[in-house]
Amino acid sequence: MPPVIRLYVKTSLAFFILTFATGSVFMMLNAVHGTRMSHDLILLHAHLGFVGWLGLMVMGVAWWMFPLMKDQHPETRGRYHLPTVYAVYYLIVGGLLLRAIGEPWFWRAGHPFARFLLIVSAVAQLAGVVGFAAGIWGRVRPIGESL
Repeated sequence: MPPVIRLYVKTSLAFFILTFATGSVFMMLNAVHGTRMSHDLILLHAHLGFVGWLGLMVMGVAWWMFPLMKDQHPETRGRYHLPTVYAVYYLIVGGLLLRAIGEPWFWRAGHPFARFLLIVSAVAQLAGVVGFAAGIWGRVRPIGESL
């Protein structure tokens, strides 16, 4: 497995642990103290799981396993344009981390800088998703087309 793909998968596994750990804490607080989790923490928990764990795992495996484009990207044996793969990773992870900081802060205090962090987070993650789709698009072939 190439190093950049290991980066995606290992980061995904870290978010997997973080997602289940926070979920366990939420359940224990509810069971022991009757504490209901706030809307912002539930949203953040969901994004850590869906974007951090599931999204990064799917993207990493897709970069690695989708059919090769042997005539392109000789540096990765036809898999992907390496700078694009790193850019997508940093946009998605950076955007998710900014969201993890900005979302609770914004919902609790409404601070203008927290709002700014959420906007930057959204733009970064959207750019990452568009970059992923653009980078993987050519590797999705019609049925019957030769590999």
